Amino acid sequence: MEGLVKMEMDRMTNKVKINWLDLLKVIAVFMVIVAHANDCIILNQDGNFNFEWGTYIGSLYRFAVPLFVLISGVLLLPAKLGTLEFYKKRLMRIVPALLFWGMAYVLFDGLVLNHKPWDKMLMEIAKLPLSFGDSAPHLWYLYMLVGLYLIIPILSPWVVKATKRELELVLAIFIFSTFIPYLKFLTGLAFGVCDWNEFHSFYYLSGFIGYLLMGYYLYTYLPGWSNKAKRWTGVFLFLTGYGITYYLTISVPFSIPNIEMVWYYCSPNVLLEAVGVFLLVEGMEFKEGLFLKTIQTIAHYSFGIFLVHYFFIGVIFRYMAAHFDLHPALNVLVSCTLTLLIAFAAVWTLAKFRLTRKLVM
Repeated sequence: MEGLVKMEMDRMTNKVKINWLDLLKVIAVFMVIVAHANDCIILNQDGNFNFEWGTYIGSLYRFAVPLFVLISGVLLLPAKLGTLEFYKKRLMRIVPALLFWGMAYVLFDGLVLNHKPWDKMLMEIAKLPLSFGDSAPHLWYLYMLVGLYLIIPILSPWVVKATKRELELVLAIFIFSTFIPYLKFLTGLAFGVCDWNEFHSFYYLSGFIGYLLMGYYLYTYLPGWSNKAKRWTGVFLFLTGYGITYYLTISVPFSIPNIEMVWYYCSPNVLLEAVGVFLLVEGMEFKEGLFLKTIQTIAHYSFGIFLVHYFFIGVIFRYMAAHFDLHPALNVLVSCTLTLLIAFAAVWTLAKFRLTRKLVM
């Protein structure tokens, strides 16, 4: 028993050195870029609406944000710092970046893209402490991340003491909660939800907290699985999740709210995708070389790439659509690759200066 405890402590201490987590970060950030390229198709921003390929691609990348949260569950649970120390370290990384880049996107949108009056831009900037604006919808993730950081020190003592069976019970409730949006869609009923109450019975064990605990669980209790078992299980879960997501997307009456319901991050089909990708990569070992160095470098700057990519992806995608006769899927691939490279270069440059380093790292 003491040997197992020591191995567990060593494993937890060395989390930051796990190379396969870097690969997951790269996959996640690239798929976030794909998501915003696909918006140009679904929202007809490229002038060539293609619902078929918009749904093919749109059903593919939904695991990106949940994958980020699974990674956070691996790296941050249980918290090693006290509550105040944890808040200071984590929130001071997120909040300044959120406000700075939120303001930058408002100015970029208002001065470069849409030429908005100053009073409207100033109002959007003033609202940033409360919510993101239309100019930077991807920043919603940082508001959600603040919430996760607030709860992690509270969850951590329970995580330390919880048995595998207890953790599985809580995760089972989380998994059940992912079906509730569909239940509400079909029946209008959802365990107490009504016009004056949005908190259903399972609300407090639902949402991204579930992904946080799932990441911790998979990392803690799946190393005993063989690589073959993890890979085949990952393939099955991902393809099942993707198939369900695509089928439901083309089956529900077309509207943005209906599409968003199917693509909801905390839905059972997207959960299958996210866990599937996690299992496909978990435990992979890489030899020293160019591939590993590239993955580690991109992962190191992934937070900054996430923050700045939205400046580029829409402009690049629409330019490619207007000037090159590319298939929508190929346009997404080319545009996202260019965006990743440009965003990486921008973040790498900003990281060289002390005044801007903390805004991208």
